[in-house]
Amino acid sequence: MKVHRATPHNICKFVTITGTVTLKDDLMDLEILVNKNIAGIRYLPADNKQRDMVVCTPPIYNNARWQSILLIAHVYARFNGHLQLYLSNSKPAFFDLLEELKRHTGISVSSFPDFFGNSQLDEIEFGGITVASSDCLSKYKSSASFIAFLEWDEFLIPTRFSSFFDEFANFFESEIFVGLLEYKNSKGISKMVSRPLNIDSIWLNEPVERPYKLKTKKMAQNTSKIYEVDESIDLDSMTRGKFPGAEDLRSSDRQAIVRDIKKKISNFFEIFENFT
Repeated sequence: MKVHRATPHNICKFVTITGTVTLKDDLMDLEILVNKNIAGIRYLPADNKQRDMVVCTPPIYNNARWQSILLIAHVYARFNGHLQLYLSNSKPAFFDLLEELKRHTGISVSSFPDFFGNSQLDEIEFGGITVASSDCLSKYKSSASFIAFLEWDEFLIPTRFSSFFDEFANFFESEIFVGLLEYKNSKGISKMVSRPLNIDSIWLNEPVERPYKLKTKKMAQNTSKIYEVDESIDLDSMTRGKFPGAEDLRSSDRQAIVRDIKKKISNFFEIFENFT
């Protein structure tokens, strides 16, 4: 197996390496031998369901606001986007909320790999963002039309078309040799959208190697921006249509998102009570 290092620094004790190998159909266990040491690798099959757009997010360690997840799950569902979350530690009520969102909005939730009982997470670069992004890229590489790498309190919305697929297909097909769309959040950090088949490995939110002979299109922040859910967002503001990006949505889309959230409130009422 040919492997290469994704991590460009030597700060963290544990770094990320990626490799590609053809596996047998009846594979049960997977291990890697490095310098006479054998390490088990969690093997999960790829997601073969065709999806317009998948959003990959960092692991959740009791640090995510449930209001953010509730909102972005409904925003993505409205435009045929699929949210992939990675869960390490969380309160029981948060886990229950994610289970309900899986049933009602179709999000995916995967358990984050257990690194030595999570006792040494501070030694894994950036809390395992690269691990989660790499897993997400591999999982949806052959089934997603487009893939994005964002925080769990950030989201995009289509501003020119009625779905993520039409929005991104327009950008990639209207200009030749475009391999990446580069957005910037309020902190000036770049976040990427690409066709998953264009990239082989990821470090944090960016490909280790840019797509060969393909260029990066920098998106104008005034028309194509990343929306961020701050701590002021609560159920009341969501049900009144007062949330980031609402003013840029078509009236029908905004009303549909609000209507869906209102429907869920009655189903999630007992869960919400456990958060207080």
